Amino acid sequence: MPIKSQLDSLIREGSLEWRNLCENETYRERFPDKHFDLDTVLQAKVRPISVAPEKSFIGFFHPEGLENGDCDFLHGAMSFDNIWDEICLTDMHCSLTGDPLVYIISWNDHFFILKVEQDSYYIIDTLGERLYEGCNQAFILKFDRDTTIHQRIEPKKSDSEHITDEKKEVQEGSCKGQITINSSNVQGNSEEEPKIVCTGKESCKEYIKSFLAAIPLRELQVDLKKGLMASTPLHHRLQIEFHYTRHLQPVIESSIVEAIADIPEIQPLEVPEEL
Repeated sequence: MPIKSQLDSLIREGSLEWRNLCENETYRERFPDKHFDLDTVLQAKVRPISVAPEKSFIGFFHPEGLENGDCDFLHGAMSFDNIWDEICLTDMHCSLTGDPLVYIISWNDHFFILKVEQDSYYIIDTLGERLYEGCNQAFILKFDRDTTIHQRIEPKKSDSEHITDEKKEVQEGSCKGQITINSSNVQGNSEEEPKIVCTGKESCKEYIKSFLAAIPLRELQVDLKKGLMASTPLHHRLQIEFHYTRHLQPVIESSIVEAIADIPEIQPLEVPEEL
């Protein structure tokens, strides 16, 4: 994993590449909001990577309360939980080869990285607002056997003081690998012990499902109850994509390998015996 200075350099390089894409008139016409899709970035060959469709997954979140006819497309469709089960199976590949798996995740008009290693998961994101409100820095979260997600219990409030905002925020815990999820709509005694939601590296799944996706999904549920439909199609607001990526072999290196493979086998020279 990159250290802080290396991550800073990667972000600067990525910002430069994004500005270069913005200078392309064709791209500007296709993406007026400058939110380029993954295919466009891959075609621009910004980095020597490719996506393996046969190892990638496309699915949907299935939030509760979406039983109306507009959500019929969810029946039989792959869910986020189904995708995670598949990733857990491919995780065995890490155990056998020691090679990590890297996915580019597309969710809610945003991309971030999931790196799967034998004993841990990593989330790499450049949008600090995904971590907590007001954060303007990129971050790397590590989920391993020492990780614990808590739901902190807030003091009980009177009706006049009741907080209706259900936004959650994640804070780094006092212990290494510990994450605290705060929920302002939970009532209880402030002296109560925080409830343990999930432990171990599988906390990564809980973080994506119950934190990263929670706020947009609740906003969607509110819109549907009010009969409001945004310009973005419903299935786009529920869709999540896991793009399995691999590093492309440099052209020069592969050409050398091919050239070596084409060299005919050298036969030993037979020396005639002396008369």
